[in-house]
Amino acid sequence: MNTVQVIEFSNRVFDKYDTDKSGFIEIDELTSLLNNFAKEIKSQPPTQNEINYMVRYLDKNNDQKISRTEFQKLGQLMAKVLGKM
Repeated sequence: MNTVQVIEFSNRVFDKYDTDKSGFIEIDELTSLLNNFAKEIKSQPPTQNEINYMVRYLDKNNDQKISRTEFQKLGQLMAKVLGKM
C-alpha cells in the first residue's frame, strides 16, 4: 500500500470503530478493534495489558483516547500486517 492508501485504510477503520462518533477511539472501541483484527489474522486476542500498552503507544497527549491523527500509526501497522497475508 502506498501512503494515500494507508491513510484511506486508517480512516475507514477509524470510522468503523468510532461507534459513538466522538471523533476518538476510546479504550472499549480499541478493544473491539484489536479483538476483531486478531480474529481476522487468526491470532490470539490481546490481553488487557497489551491493550493498555497500545493506548500508551498511540495516545501521544495522554488523554486516554486515540485521535484520528494518533490512530494513523496503528493503521500503518495494520496495513503492513494485512499486506503480508
